[in-house]
Amino acid sequence: MTDGAISRDAAPLAARPFGPLEWALTGVIAFIWGGSFLFIRIGLETFGAGLVPALRIAFGVLALGLLPSSRRPIDRADWPRVVLLGVVWMALPFVLFSLAERTVPTAIAGMINGAVPLATAAVAALMHRRAPSLRRGVALLLGLFGVSVIALSVAHDAERGADLAGIFMLLAAVVCYGVSANLALPLQRRYGSIAVLFRVQLVALLASVPFALVASRTASFTWTAMGAMFLLGAFGTGLAYAVLATLVGRTDATRGTIGVFLTPIVATVLGVTVRQEQLPAAALVGAALILAGAILTSRPEPA
Repeated sequence: MTDGAISRDAAPLAARPFGPLEWALTGVIAFIWGGSFLFIRIGLETFGAGLVPALRIAFGVLALGLLPSSRRPIDRADWPRVVLLGVVWMALPFVLFSLAERTVPTAIAGMINGAVPLATAAVAALMHRRAPSLRRGVALLLGLFGVSVIALSVAHDAERGADLAGIFMLLAAVVCYGVSANLALPLQRRYGSIAVLFRVQLVALLASVPFALVASRTASFTWTAMGAMFLLGAFGTGLAYAVLATLVGRTDATRGTIGVFLTPIVATVLGVTVRQEQLPAAALVGAALILAGAILTSRPEPA
């Protein structure tokens, strides 16, 4: 993975179809984030919703801080956007997901997270005052419909239903991700993904500390939960976000997030192989729709 600031030929890259590198980065994102909801659930059972966001961000900061490129300076004029991203991209959605997963099944949370590309495209259309092309609109709707099919099939077999307040919290987090994908693009093209993400996570960690201090009074400890937080933070909050920012820089804010379309597939496979969960037949139909939407979305918009 290349971490330097995006070169002058970034615009031609953004106009090209996905190549082997872009699909490889997409696969890394899908695999890491497909398993992240399981780690969140494990952390919630021990640490609670207040500590999970701070712990995952702390491990993400440690992972990115080991990379020399994280120390690349950022102009003072760009720090307000960095601070905003720290809240909107990390601190707030992480808290929302932790709170929501107390009442919403893990699989459902993963399925709703698959709507991030749709939110990203909607925000991009609003920011640029331009509607997506018919092909991209159809692709995004295919992906969203596929996510919905999987969510409904899993919800039908879930031990408990999804809480309405939790669903709204997940949707709010998805909107935060859509806004952040568009706000982060110019910064990571200017400074490189690692430098931006490292500072964004530092801001998010500071914002999460007060919530964590309050929650620590009732939290317990196990090494299993701490290991889950390490994997969630170092890979899900560190490596995966760096890969995402690199992919967005090589393509655009919408195409860069199609790995999120594939996370429900990864989550389903892990559920069957690791947790021996039953796979509903409708999930296969949803997976096919998601793949079709991802392939269509990976193609560049017409000029």
